[in-house]
Amino acid sequence: MKKLRASLCSLLLAVLLASCAAMQPVAPEINLMGLVMDEVTLSHVNMVANLRLFNPNAVTLSVENVEYELQLNGVKVSTGQSLNSLDIAANDYGSIDLRLSSAYWDLFRFAGNIEQGEELDFRLTGKVRVGGLGIINHTFNFDHEGKIPLLNREGRPSPLLAPLFMPPAQN
Repeated sequence: MKKLRASLCSLLLAVLLASCAAMQPVAPEINLMGLVMDEVTLSHVNMVANLRLFNPNAVTLSVENVEYELQLNGVKVSTGQSLNSLDIAANDYGSIDLRLSSAYWDLFRFAGNIEQGEELDFRLTGKVRVGGLGIINHTFNFDHEGKIPLLNREGRPSPLLAPLFMPPAQN
């Protein structure tokens, strides 16, 4: 009888440990879908970075916070965190916009080596904090890098740079 009780306790413990392991979420896949210059002020350039997240888990993920750092041509130009949370259903996509603000000084630090027709290297790094029903909060790191063309197919400045080339408003 004692052996049967010990076997049942061992089996119950194994099931509990396996269910706890199943509650460990897999990191969401994160891709930078767009980087758009939103506003140019006298002291800053404000951009919006659109992130697409894929939830590979069997349960809904609640994205509570995204912290980020943006580098352009190897120079850190912006840091911050998201203002909104986001719920992503199991095996589904969601998107979140990050507002980036960069001082002109930071932008001028990397602008000196840009030549006409060159691509702009970017690197967006950070952390995504997720939680939700049945999942204890977890933080996942992300690191996404690539290139942004400075000219579009017609040879004109890309939409990212368009606000810099707009004529001044007429009063």
